[in-house]
Amino acid sequence: MAAALIGNKPDFVKLFLEQGVRLKEFGTWATLLYLYENLAPASLFHGKLQKVLLEEKEHAACTQVPQVQLHHVSQVLRELLGDATQPLYPKPKHAERHRLSLAVPHIKLNVQGVSLRSFHKRSAGRVAFSMDPVRDLLIWAVVQSRKELAEIIWAQSQDCIAAALACSKLLKELSKEEDDTDSTEEMLSLAEEYEHRAIGVFTECHRKDEERAQKLLVRVSEAWGKSTCLQLALEAKNMHFVSHGGVQAFLTRVWWGKLCVDNGLWRVILCVAFFPLVCTGFLTFREKRLRPMSCLARTRAFFTAPVVIFHLNILSYFSFLWLFAYVLMTDFQATPSWREYVIYFWLFSLVCEETRQLFYDPDGLGLLKMASLYFSDFWNKLDVCAILIFIAGLVCRWIPSTLYPGRIVLSLAFIIFCLRLMHIFTVSKTLGPKIIIVKRMMKDVFFFLFLLAVWVVSFGVAKQAILIHNEERVDWLFRGVVYHSYLTIFGQIPTYIDGVNFNLEQCSPNGSDPYKPKCPESSQDKRPAFPEWLTVIMLCLYLLFTNILLLNLLIAMFNYTFQQVQEHTDQIWKFQRHHLIEEYHGRPAAPPPFILLSHLQLVVRRVLLRRPATRHQQLKEKLEKNEEAALLSWELCMKEGYLQHRQRQEKHSLEQKVRDVAHRVEAVAELLDLDRGERTGLVEQRLAGLEEQMSQATRTLAWIVRALRGSGLGSEEDAPTVVPSPAREPKELGSQEKPEGKPAWYHVSARNLLYPSSSARRFPVPDEKVPWEVEFQIYDPPFYTAHGTEAAACDPLGDSLEALSNIDYNAVDGLIDRQSFHGPYAVQNQLPLNPMGRTGLRGRGHLRCFGPNHALHPVVTRWRRNMDGSIYRKSLKKTLEVLVVKFPSSDLWALPGGCLEPGESLPGKLRRVLRRELWPQFQTLLAHGTEVHRGYMDDPRNTDNAWVETVAVSLHFDDKNDPQLKRLNLGLQAGEPETCIRWQLVDGRIPLYGNHKELLRSAAALLGAYY
Repeated sequence: MAAALIGNKPDFVKLFLEQGVRLKEFGTWATLLYLYENLAPASLFHGKLQKVLLEEKEHAACTQVPQVQLHHVSQVLRELLGDATQPLYPKPKHAERHRLSLAVPHIKLNVQGVSLRSFHKRSAGRVAFSMDPVRDLLIWAVVQSRKELAEIIWAQSQDCIAAALACSKLLKELSKEEDDTDSTEEMLSLAEEYEHRAIGVFTECHRKDEERAQKLLVRVSEAWGKSTCLQLALEAKNMHFVSHGGVQAFLTRVWWGKLCVDNGLWRVILCVAFFPLVCTGFLTFREKRLRPMSCLARTRAFFTAPVVIFHLNILSYFSFLWLFAYVLMTDFQATPSWREYVIYFWLFSLVCEETRQLFYDPDGLGLLKMASLYFSDFWNKLDVCAILIFIAGLVCRWIPSTLYPGRIVLSLAFIIFCLRLMHIFTVSKTLGPKIIIVKRMMKDVFFFLFLLAVWVVSFGVAKQAILIHNEERVDWLFRGVVYHSYLTIFGQIPTYIDGVNFNLEQCSPNGSDPYKPKCPESSQDKRPAFPEWLTVIMLCLYLLFTNILLLNLLIAMFNYTFQQVQEHTDQIWKFQRHHLIEEYHGRPAAPPPFILLSHLQLVVRRVLLRRPATRHQQLKEKLEKNEEAALLSWELCMKEGYLQHRQRQEKHSLEQKVRDVAHRVEAVAELLDLDRGERTGLVEQRLAGLEEQMSQATRTLAWIVRALRGSGLGSEEDAPTVVPSPAREPKELGSQEKPEGKPAWYHVSARNLLYPSSSARRFPVPDEKVPWEVEFQIYDPPFYTAHGTEAAACDPLGDSLEALSNIDYNAVDGLIDRQSFHGPYAVQNQLPLNPMGRTGLRGRGHLRCFGPNHALHPVVTRWRRNMDGSIYRKSLKKTLEVLVVKFPSSDLWALPGGCLEPGESLPGKLRRVLRRELWPQFQTLLAHGTEVHRGYMDDPRNTDNAWVETVAVSLHFDDKNDPQLKRLNLGLQAGEPETCIRWQLVDGRIPLYGNHKELLRSAAALLGAYY
């Protein structure tokens, strides 16, 4: 088993499992260590593990690299899974190392009893922690991107949803550090597949029982570091999973708390304004036990609901901003008023709440990790920035000499507090995605400013140096270089740059006036001395590149960001919605500044009573062992149902059907080849026996002749010498055309080097390069379209896109049916692609239309009869005669018929050999005939962009006295002097045009006749 795992042999692993090997007994400490010691050296996880070992060597000052232990693996896994998960393998207190003592290839398995306890008895009693062997083997396979092995092991796992989400997280983190693009795409594809598996199993669970499915989301999984499925999905940023209807229903339930989801938002807002309505029946509660309870219980349930806490905080925050704006604009005095003191007190409550969020650690992650998680949120950064600026302004405000600067700083803090309002709008399904778009566009602007700064600074410095001589004032230097150049983009062009509005009264000649810019270079007559033509050219180029090029680039970047987010608006909003729900779910019920009462209660509980922080059970719940075992067993049943449903889907999928048909065709082909070989061998054996008998007979006759001549019974004339007749030369056998075998999968006649009736030559295409799926880099076929066809061409002659853009492929285009019998075909550069592959020639050739050219070929047959009227037989089979025609344009006989003109039901070539009065009767015969072929024709006229698809209909006259047959014979005519019509004996040696022989073979097989 270990050898099969290390050697990446999924079929052997399946065989072991089918024979009863249990992964729970196989995956012990020693086995796992052995597997990690034999990691693929090329895997990224192996490199990260070696890096951990080297760091431990440097830290311990050892001379040798320490051997791999499971806590080393746990260190790498925690880095990949995130610090929200506990270590999967705790570091053992003792330094004893468990090793696998037996060589893996010599493992002896008792397949009847299938017990591996004897193999692992050395380490069975030494495992000091609870280990899930299936989880351990799954991680080992996933970190090496062994897709098939991981799929087999995942199917054996019990906590399958958490396992799939954890695998998705591992693969996404590994893909970020992978240098190989192909490996990165493979990892991301596998991560997405595991996310879809988690969604599939959860969908089955949610369909059966919503309550149990929601318990699976918040159940603490000991196997995955005491994390939950919801935590793993959020860590892996699995938006598809989080946006699942079941997950969103759970989040909505948490958002409404103990209130029913059916309560309208207007009811909640009305109860917030008039809270005595809570004690009435105006609101309904989710838990039935709350209905008969007192008014106090209802009020407590109402005000602890996150949706109510959210709206109370909105009301509080708007009140804070209104009071803040009032103080800044109308009540900012040297001595603070009571309103300003209220602002300070309010801000102090906000600071206390931010401090509580920073130190709130129910999972025991530590202060550093909590600080890292806190500052990873953009809105928390904005809060801290606003508070720090407010404190800076407050310090300046209390110093009399800096009172005005303090008001300025507080005004800046007010701006940031207002920007914080955008976080409130994330709860809206309409505005939430727009805020995400704004945040991403801000990143685009940040990078765009680097490009803009190059042009602004270059133009500003050059302009300043040309116009102004030795400007020493720094503020005016900044204005001239940056500020004026930036405003020029928006149309505020300097009036003196072209010399037209040159006025020395608006500037200071020597730069002594601090409120005026320094005058530009001027002559004695107070005219501009700088080169006006140069500054004008510079201005034009600057406006060209900034206004037209760079600003349109910024618009294009914004458009790309908008489209990228707009495509996944619903998923992004649902994913971001969780953070808001989680924030207000753990937030105290009272809004600022009354939230200080909750903080005081928290301080008493944590500091004085020393009670640890607890997380609400709605987001993380520790189940009892019996309940957890029952829940996991139910999840396992749902997983089996999902796997069976998935197998049924794959079995009935089109790809699987095509694959099954291909396997069957290959099997039939092998049987036919084997049967042909056996029959050929039998014939050769019989021929060899016959030749031996003839040789013996010849020798006997020669002996008889010599004996008769020796007895004097011979004539005077020399007796003829009896010699064996020479065997037929292979050429004689080969003079007959080789019987037609199974048709090739690719066209042959359509790849003839010389295109018929033209000087065009095809590009040589070998058999293996015919399919379009096969890469053929040097393939460069010529373009050919005949100018003189038998009828007016329906499609343009050239390959210009304008001429071809009006053609509607894969549809009925006017009178022309461009639909293929083989389904939709590909279109490249406004030209259709031959569904059977390359032909070596582009264009239409002699065909009328691009795409399929539909044709009709009636196979008109009758029985070949002897002189007495009986049916002529050959090889015990009846023989046929078929109606064939030869036109002047071809040297080969062909079946009557040809390509259909738009709107016609009979081909033009067929109408040329039938009298007009016989056309309706022949259409009736075709309607009652038997279709023997419908599809692609291997025609020499086919090209890459035009091909013939025909319908062959068998019309057989069984009776020689059939009146319709007689009328047909009378109705045949040769429309042209060199056109020939006749009844031809059906034989495999008939030289027919194209692959008409295949149509004739099908008709003969239908009638059971000789061919």
